[in-house]
Amino acid sequence: MIVALLILAALLAYANGSNDNCKGVATLVGFGAATPNQALIYAAFSTAIGSGVAFWYSSGILKNFSTGLFAVGTPLSHSFFAAVLIGAFLWVIFATLTGLPVSTTHAILGSLIGAGLVAFGRSAVQWHTLGKTFLMPLAAGPVLSLLLVYTLAWPVVWLVRRYANRCVCVIEAVGAGSVAPTSLAVASTATLSAFPTLMTGTETECAAQPSFASVSTSSAANTVHWFSGGMVGFARGWNDAPKIAALCLIALPKNTGAAFAIVAIAMAIGGLVSGRRVLETLAKKLTPMPLPESLTASLTTACLVSLASWKGLPVSTTHVSTGAIIGAGLKNNPAGVKWKKVGEIALSWVVTLPAAALLAGLAKWLLH
Repeated sequence: MIVALLILAALLAYANGSNDNCKGVATLVGFGAATPNQALIYAAFSTAIGSGVAFWYSSGILKNFSTGLFAVGTPLSHSFFAAVLIGAFLWVIFATLTGLPVSTTHAILGSLIGAGLVAFGRSAVQWHTLGKTFLMPLAAGPVLSLLLVYTLAWPVVWLVRRYANRCVCVIEAVGAGSVAPTSLAVASTATLSAFPTLMTGTETECAAQPSFASVSTSSAANTVHWFSGGMVGFARGWNDAPKIAALCLIALPKNTGAAFAIVAIAMAIGGLVSGRRVLETLAKKLTPMPLPESLTASLTTACLVSLASWKGLPVSTTHVSTGAIIGAGLKNNPAGVKWKKVGEIALSWVVTLPAAALLAGLAKWLLH
């Protein structure tokens, strides 16, 4: 049973990576800053780092997803956790194969409830904890991210447009008596001499000069965009890895590091091998994403999920990132949002918890 638990945890982590790794890099692909392969490799790397950090800073989430939902003294057996892992895995892998971004957090929560009801009955489930600790942060995530992105995108769009195509470059030495390029503004008050000079202008003007180095608004925005996508993957690994690791700690009670290692490796492999379908859904099938809106969505998702992880709150990166993408679409062009696809995703969110509960309950009954 111990070996079976570890295998099931690895399978759930694989399914989680397949469905969730792409959440941070979907805006990169949607904007055209990365190819799907580049994005998935980057997501696997950043998620693995976040999973490693979770080993040291996730005690709250570990407790919530191992024993926090049930009354003290409830006998949580190997077969109970096996049923939970089976239910969550079956639902998440089904959603992944159909290209729907669903919440592994909701699937695990539903599986805990379903298996708990079959094994212990209603009295063992702490329903007040379910609402306060689990459902409230899960429900608030997508709404908060949508509103924040829609609000913050306005000043971001203004800044990007205000400084579009601007560039700062360090041009090669201009000898004494030489004339500085008239199309560029000298940023230094020093007299031009045999030293490199800092100049400002448009990206085209900087490109025409023999410069040592240059920084343009386009390259800076692209760098921040990539960084924010990586931060989403990092935050997601930080928030999701302990949820899955908690389910197999009964098999490895004195080796938490091994549990996290299994989860981190399986999540990375899942995203690399099977993450393309959900990536296509989020990147191409919801709404067009220009750079300002895309950048705002990535940064907002990264900040919200990281904050939740630091506070030990379980949130769904799926819901937060999808809400952020929809908020970006509403800011850019409400008519461009593909509301039919949004409705399909929302329906999958509603169905996830009861479907996983049913699968886990059935698995527990069969195992019993």
